[in-house]
Amino acid sequence: MAVQDNADLIAGPVQLRQAVTGDVNAIARIETACFGDPWSVQGIEDALTYSYSTMLTAVLGGDIVGFACLYQMVDEGEIVQVAVTPKFQGQGIGRQLLGGLIRHGIEHGVTRFILDVRVSNDRAVKLYEKAGFKKLALQKNFYSQPTEDGWLMEMLPQAPAL
Repeated sequence: MAVQDNADLIAGPVQLRQAVTGDVNAIARIETACFGDPWSVQGIEDALTYSYSTMLTAVLGGDIVGFACLYQMVDEGEIVQVAVTPKFQGQGIGRQLLGGLIRHGIEHGVTRFILDVRVSNDRAVKLYEKAGFKKLALQKNFYSQPTEDGWLMEMLPQAPAL
C-alpha cells in the first residue's frame, strides 16, 4: 500500500508563533495524537510559564497543527518536544518548528542543543540528523508506554566566520 502524500492538505503557508495560554487545549490534542505518554494539560500550562521555556506553534489556516518546546539553561538548549498533527506530518512543519527553536536558541546564546528521541522514530531521527544532530548515547528503557530505548542527540551550532 502506497503512503499517501499529504502535500495537498496544506492550503497555505504555515506560520510559526509563540504559544499562548489559549493554545493549551490544541497542544494537548496534538500531544495525545502523537505520543503514548503525552504531556498533561497542566504540564503544558507549566511549560508556558517557565522563564527558561520557549514554545512555538505552527498555525495553518487559523488552526494549530504542530508545536515545539525548548528549555534553555545558560548556553544549553534542550529540545523537549516537537509534534505535528498526524494528518500534516511529512510536510516540513516539524522541520520549520525545529528550525525556529534552533534560531531562537542561537539568538539567545545557546551553543549546544540536546534532545531525546525514540529509537523507533526513524522520521524524527532523520529530521534531527538533517538539522546537524549527532547520536551521543543509547539510553536503555528511556521511554514508557511503550517501553523503548532512546537516542540522546546533540548539535553544536557552527560558529560564524569572523
